[in-house]
Amino acid sequence: MAISEDLRIRIVRKVASGLSRHKAAALFEVSSSSAIRFARRYEEEGTLAIKPRKRRLDPFGEDIRCWIDTKPDLTLEEISARLLADHDVTASTSTIDDWLKANKLTFKKNRTRQ
Repeated sequence: MAISEDLRIRIVRKVASGLSRHKAAALFEVSSSSAIRFARRYEEEGTLAIKPRKRRLDPFGEDIRCWIDTKPDLTLEEISARLLADHDVTASTSTIDDWLKANKLTFKKNRTRQ
């Protein structure tokens, strides 16, 4: 579970005011390693924004979208087979499903689309 940006800001402000990172972590009931990481990231990058999650299939996203545009009812197994054939990448159907959901690429099977 990600720690909210608001809480990250409060932790970094406490550290900036002179409180140790470990004590700031205890005060806000987060792990010491998180407080250390937040303070270090703020010092180095000047931001506390939550980083977007990188997914394993992101480099192949354009091809996957193309395949789906060409054949909208492509199954997860077919996408997996194409990834293996075209990119030599093995991806389970659950990995592909997670990637599709994260990228808001869904296909609802109903009578109108058949």
